[in-house]
Amino acid sequence: MVSFFRSLVISAAEAGRHPDAIKRMRRDEFEGIVLRRVYEPAACEQLCERLEAGAHGLMRTDFPPAMRAFFLGMNLNLTAPDLVAYFRETPRFRGALRRLFVGLVDLQERLGGLMSALDGGRPYLAAPGPAPGLEHMFTTLRGHLSGGFIPPHFDNEQAYRQSYRLIMSQIGGDLFSFVLAFSSPEAGGELEIFNLQHEGRRFRMVDGDEDASHLDLDRVDSVRFRLQPGEMVMFNSGRYLHRVNPVIGRSTRWTACSFMSESRSGEQVYCWG
Repeated sequence: MVSFFRSLVISAAEAGRHPDAIKRMRRDEFEGIVLRRVYEPAACEQLCERLEAGAHGLMRTDFPPAMRAFFLGMNLNLTAPDLVAYFRETPRFRGALRRLFVGLVDLQERLGGLMSALDGGRPYLAAPGPAPGLEHMFTTLRGHLSGGFIPPHFDNEQAYRQSYRLIMSQIGGDLFSFVLAFSSPEAGGELEIFNLQHEGRRFRMVDGDEDASHLDLDRVDSVRFRLQPGEMVMFNSGRYLHRVNPVIGRSTRWTACSFMSESRSGEQVYCWG
């Protein structure tokens, strides 16, 4: 039995009954929160049909080719350090995302509202941009094709990227993440979290000098989340080593994912894709 990773598992409808859940997670009373029925299965199916048909107008950016995956939107990790293209695309992304969810509950409003309810009412907002009226993308959508994966990594290592200079001046503490599933592949594609913490060691992903994917993980305890459509998990992705295992089968693994961290004032939590 895996004992290092404890989860609070509740339905989205129960979020208001747990206003201290995220605070408890931050102080390590448990390591993760699983929210069920963030979206109903029928809504997820409808959304995936739109995504598969390309009916969204969202900009596509790709992971390195070996990873067989892509973003809809722009991920800060793969963005030019000057951020000019990123903030030029943000208003169009926001509009296209609203159109994608037309007839469904708006994604940013739904997720921001749920996380705020779990955190004593603190606002969950897109991280501010470099000038008034500009902001980061609240989230990105991700598509993992057959064989698609993400190698083991710690999200705190992102602080070393030049594109994070603005974000790092606005936040304090570890980076947390959420992963919201819209589909479930035929097999594989699990989010796997290892009992291995960052503790100040700097590991890079495949594009850096060091690569956490080369760590020997065979004897490291782990927990795997095979999320069903409409389920979401939140955890300290900055501290815990994690990966996405290869997708098996022809079905695309569709998710929405964001990083988030408390603002320096502590009055709100900033999110970005």
